[in-house]
Amino acid sequence: MTSLAFVSLLLVAIVVSTASAQGGTAVCCRKLSNTRIHRDLLKEYYKQDKPSCPINAVVFTTLKGIRICANPNKVWTKTSMAYLDGNNGQR
Repeated sequence: MTSLAFVSLLLVAIVVSTASAQGGTAVCCRKLSNTRIHRDLLKEYYKQDKPSCPINAVVFTTLKGIRICANPNKVWTKTSMAYLDGNNGQR
């Protein structure tokens, strides 16, 4: 019984240390959204890349805290990223 508790504790420690090494437990986009939001309502974005998550995506966060998983190859995504980067939509 003691060895079962030890193995369980060891597995929990490994999972926690792996998650910490990857910057915490990430919430990955599982599919891309077709939703477009006016860029004035966007707050920030980050790029989600494989292999950490199942798909490549640009994840926008709105001023209200809503996450939108966008296709990184779409024009809307690229111009919105440029706008947030301070390029006013010009690339």
